[in-house]
Amino acid sequence: MYMPDEAWEREPPHLREIVLFLSVHLDRTPGVLWPEYDNPAFGAIDDVDDGDDTVEAEEVEEVEEADEVEGADDTGAGSAGGGVCPAQVDRFTAELASLTGLSVRLDRVETAGAVPGVGADAAWTGQPGGREHLLIHQIAGAVTWQLGGAGESGRPESFQCRLLPGELLYVPAGWSRRRLGAPRARYAVICLVSKGD
Repeated sequence: MYMPDEAWEREPPHLREIVLFLSVHLDRTPGVLWPEYDNPAFGAIDDVDDGDDTVEAEEVEEVEEADEVEGADDTGAGSAGGGVCPAQVDRFTAELASLTGLSVRLDRVETAGAVPGVGADAAWTGQPGGREHLLIHQIAGAVTWQLGGAGESGRPESFQCRLLPGELLYVPAGWSRRRLGAPRARYAVICLVSKGD
């Protein structure tokens, strides 16, 4: 994942964060990224101070319109609606693939609790064939994830974290995962595969 400094500086900051994060964790161990920059593909991180009265009327109107559209498009598991911009997702996956040399695709956007049975704690699941790495991008709500797999030493290891909106969880290939207590939470699952696989 080497890139000349001048090319690296031209990349959007959210992409640089994710590439650096993956350079540390890929093929090694699970990890959580607490990004400093919003990923436009999955909406903005809600970190506005409630006491800030400087928000302009135009911005409030845009947010209200986006909320209305989000409510209308929120169709539950497997939906790309509700705060996810398909054009931005396509651009994000293409740019991440270009920077990492991996095949990158959006697997699904899931809203726990929107479909019967989806809101319950999910059973342990693994990646198909154990070759895909996952990036789970929390869009709304909070999810506790439990992961299990073989660590770098080859011995069984486990990892648990609570993922908040805007945060990303890296799940190494071959690791199983389980979601706990996630009613109405929304997250995107992004698959990463070496192009030779």
